Amino acid sequence: MAAKQTHVYEGMFILDPAKYARDPAATSQQIGEMIVQNGGTVLASRLWDERKLAYPIGGHKKGIYWLAYFTMAGGGIAPLERQCEINDDIIRKLILKVDPRIADALVQHALAGEAAARRSAPAAAAAD
Repeated sequence: MAAKQTHVYEGMFILDPAKYARDPAATSQQIGEMIVQNGGTVLASRLWDERKLAYPIGGHKKGIYWLAYFTMAGGGIAPLERQCEINDDIIRKLILKVDPRIADALVQHALAGEAAARRSAPAAAAAD
C-alpha cells in the first residue's frame, strides 16, 4: 500500500472576537488541535490581524484573522473543514493548497511574523 502524499496548506480562519478576547490561547489553540486530529502537522500558526468584516457574518462585524500553515494528506481536509463549520469560535475559514515551490518561503515568512509579534508584545504592554 502506497503512503498517502502530504501537501502544504494555508488556512485563514476568522475567529469570533468576543471569544478570542476572553481566552486568546484556548481559542487559537483549537485550530492546531483540529489540524493534528485530522492527521496534519502545524508548520506555523499565528495571529494575522483583527479587522472589520466587509459584511456582517452571523451578527459579527469584526473578526480575528488567524493564519496557519500545515501539512496534511488530502483526505484530512474535508473532515477539518467540517470541524471548522461546527465550531462556534470559527466564523469563516479558507484552506488552500500551497504551491510546493513557494511553500517554504511562505512558512518562513509566517514564522518571522510570529517572532516579531512576540518581540513587540512586551513593548506594547509596557507602553500601556
